[in-house]
Amino acid sequence: MTDHQFRNDRRRLLRGALMGIAAAPLATVSLRGSNALAQDMPKLSEDDPQAVALNYVHDATEKDDMREPGAICANCRLYLAERDAEWGGCTAFPGKLVNTNGWCSAWVQASG
Repeated sequence: MTDHQFRNDRRRLLRGALMGIAAAPLATVSLRGSNALAQDMPKLSEDDPQAVALNYVHDATEKDDMREPGAICANCRLYLAERDAEWGGCTAFPGKLVNTNGWCSAWVQASG
């Protein structure tokens, strides 16, 4: 390998590393999903057609006859927010916030 080729390879490596470092914040935002801009999303209405189809309610105690004991949005695998947040994103209702104490028929026990 000539000295010229070595310099070009080193420059290409450094350029790639810098591009990777610059792209890291963008990757972090995209991995956080819909909760990245959760404060800008509207709250899901119980009258929303998709909410009606999945029997969604803001207060899970209203659906005790349909759900497993203790099942709420906060302990669902589809819930995207922190467990102590009042409202958060949900993969069952993209672009809408659900109540932490809510429930719908798409509920799946979160692991861990």
